[in-house]
Amino acid sequence: MGFFHLGGEYMEKNYTTLRGRLDKLRSRGMAIPKDKEKERGVIKRYNYYNLVNAYKDPFLVDRNNYPAHADPNEDYYLSGTTPSHLEALYIFDEKLRKIFLERILKIEERLKDVIVQSFYEHHTDNGKKLKLVNLLHRESEYLRRNYYDLTDVKTYVVNEKSGHKYTVIGTYPRRNNTMRRDPKSYIINKDEIFHSLIAILYRQIGQQRKKNKSISSYLDKHTYLPMWILSNIMTFGNVSKHFEILTLDVQLLVLDKLKLNGGSLSNELKVLNASRVIHILGLFRNSCAHNERFYCSNVHTPIDDEFMGYLNKFPQALQINRLKGGTNYLNSRQFEKIERHRHSIYSLMFCISLFLNQTELTKFKNEIKRELQSLNSTIPAASYQKVEKLMGLDFDWYAHLIK
Repeated sequence: MGFFHLGGEYMEKNYTTLRGRLDKLRSRGMAIPKDKEKERGVIKRYNYYNLVNAYKDPFLVDRNNYPAHADPNEDYYLSGTTPSHLEALYIFDEKLRKIFLERILKIEERLKDVIVQSFYEHHTDNGKKLKLVNLLHRESEYLRRNYYDLTDVKTYVVNEKSGHKYTVIGTYPRRNNTMRRDPKSYIINKDEIFHSLIAILYRQIGQQRKKNKSISSYLDKHTYLPMWILSNIMTFGNVSKHFEILTLDVQLLVLDKLKLNGGSLSNELKVLNASRVIHILGLFRNSCAHNERFYCSNVHTPIDDEFMGYLNKFPQALQINRLKGGTNYLNSRQFEKIERHRHSIYSLMFCISLFLNQTELTKFKNEIKRELQSLNSTIPAASYQKVEKLMGLDFDWYAHLIK
């Protein structure tokens, strides 16, 4: 009887907590009929923070439009919003992460392979330098600083009044009347990146020796770890750092193999933008793998408009190209739109598209489109439009994201 009593007390405590959450959501305008077990079950089934706090935004009333009875200091939901609507967005986000992660993992594998190939091809002159062929498979050799370019790179991102965005390397570009604001400077400290990366890699080798039997056996037998084995235990973030400090010749070889060498940019700017793309992919690889909220993620790393036709992936391209280099401003509404699109996961979609062939890109777009259509049929129209806007997909993205 005592056990039953304890069990009853435990259940009552959980029921009260659930009831409190339901009452709170009802007081904020959410539709949760007391006779609808399905809607109550949604709140019961999920962690409140993971569902409500993470996915509420598209379902909220603008604070300027609150009804008179609503608490101005609390959230208030659009009429008709139910817990099932939040659950639908949660599930959509889950499926979206899988779609993106599948592509990013394949890109990661390809990138690791191409970097190793390019490094060895360049430094051994395609196997002709026999002395290096016999040395360069040892980490004590291929991780030496003389195989890397550790010169600092000063970059300045320029935002024109036209909406055009580009980067200058080296000399600070004095502000002129074509610019919207002062150029933003960023210094890439390659020596610091090198020392940080080397410390991380040797630590990873030590850790893998303890927990990975195949690596432990290889080290015991050969006493070294070739780059193609080390690359398998490197994170995408480490791969990004490794690419950034390679010599320009090796970097360009990587770009050639990945077909990222198109356009009129200088070799240095092509490499810089490729580094940015790899960095973006690495950040989102972690985000997807850790099941973080994804659909409304922001991209803060700039990509130059001229890199691999980036600007042409936006509907504002014609206007910007017409105004580029001049003193006239792009229409403020269009500028707000392209800035929002640039900072959304649409830019991540562009980064992924660079590594896909036409068939793969179409499949990628179709999978995203299918999930969007499913969400559109499940949640209210006003909320769906907010989701599209938060994703930066409130334009004909399908037609613009092409090879």
